[in-house]
Amino acid sequence: MMAEEALRSVEDIVKRLGDGKVIGSYYLKFSRRLEVLRLVEKYCEPGATLLDLGAQPFIISCALKRMGYNVVAVDVEPEPYLSIARSCSVDAVKCDLERDELRVTNADCAVFTEVLEHLHYYYVPSVLERINRALKMRGIFNTNDTEHSLALQETEAAPR
Repeated sequence: MMAEEALRSVEDIVKRLGDGKVIGSYYLKFSRRLEVLRLVEKYCEPGATLLDLGAQPFIISCALKRMGYNVVAVDVEPEPYLSIARSCSVDAVKCDLERDELRVTNADCAVFTEVLEHLHYYYVPSVLERINRALKMRGIFNTNDTEHSLALQETEAAPR
């Protein structure tokens, strides 16, 4: 399934299981989410293991699953919208990125959408290090926040 079709296919789940905040967010942030999905589609092969970091309310996670990715959705507080994740067969993991290690070490891609601005500046370097450790060598890191445009980075080995 292509990015736009996948995102549109999640609408019924959002309407059925989401509250007013999530339903509004689905429409308000549709273009931004579609841009993220198209970049994933371009740089990550279907079937790849993909981390969706800061995943709640799991709209992107569900769309990625429908696009054929193996999705691990990570959020500090996944509970309010777990029903959305479960309805899409998305594995949701509770994890505080500022304090906890990710329990994944072989992800092909990571999506970090509108999360950076919620982190305390002190923890940003360690969060980025954790994401890097969770990715395979030459894994793809996709970030999108309100202050910056999309950025893609391939991870590489640290200089020795």
